[in-house]
Amino acid sequence: MTSQDLLTFLCQKHKVPRPYTKTVDYPHWDKDGDVGGYYVPRVHILCIVKGTADPDLALCHEFHHYLDELKGDLLQRLEKRLDCEKGVQKRAVRDLAEYKKLLT
Repeated sequence: MTSQDLLTFLCQKHKVPRPYTKTVDYPHWDKDGDVGGYYVPRVHILCIVKGTADPDLALCHEFHHYLDELKGDLLQRLEKRLDCEKGVQKRAVRDLAEYKKLLT
């Protein structure tokens, strides 16, 4: 299975249109190389960094930022940045585990 299959699974599960995805170099603002991806709001682009340790988890994580924007939660969540990242990561891990379970 590919990351595109994972994205299809996520879109079907959450009943949302497919966002754009893009593989990118490390962003200039990521001095430590910690970022596995990032989400570009309003244009709905999930950017996954080349060489990230777990691209599937990064895809799931950024997908949940996309969902938050679609639900109208983006501005509220940006105000609570740390809580936002923890919640997004928790949902990403859950969805990735569910997807991997379907593959077995």
